[in-house]
Amino acid sequence: MKSNKSELIIDSALELLKAKGDHGLTMRQVAQRCEMSLSNVQHYYKNKDELLQAMADRYFGQCIDEVRQQSVLAGQADLEQELSPMLRSFLAHGLQVSEMCRMFREYWAIATRNEAIDGYLNRYYRKLLQTLAQNLEFAAVDEVALMNAVSVVVSFVEGYSITARALPVDIDQVNRMLVGIIVAMLRGESRA
Repeated sequence: MKSNKSELIIDSALELLKAKGDHGLTMRQVAQRCEMSLSNVQHYYKNKDELLQAMADRYFGQCIDEVRQQSVLAGQADLEQELSPMLRSFLAHGLQVSEMCRMFREYWAIATRNEAIDGYLNRYYRKLLQTLAQNLEFAAVDEVALMNAVSVVVSFVEGYSITARALPVDIDQVNRMLVGIIVAMLRGESRA
């Protein structure tokens, strides 16, 4: 269980990351914001990488939890109707520059120059793919179809979160197109 000080450190670091980006986030500034000594902050998080990972655990954990809360598909005859609300909720994040989207973008940028965070993001995406696969597995004809479908969903939703506001079609049109593609993949009608 996390202590109150540990949570305060993460909260303060997240505020700094949102306000100043990665370059404005230093252990010393986190300590100042928390009104703690640098050594006290380092007692909880030895360095910036550990702190960044703890911050990511919170945000990425929320995302995984959100995917877990989606209904598990039963693979019924009306798969489109069953899949549509799940995919639309994923796409909806792209329409708003939510706090979570901002954090993901910061972490993607950090990962380009930080091997530890790059590895962390890769592990996160593998876990996200597994979690999504658990929700979709009953609708898939086989493992290949399932892996193809979850790969397209995650890739598309991540890209949509960046491009959604510039696209010439609305979210409902995008959702219908994506549902059609994913249903075909789950049924084995479209192989990558």
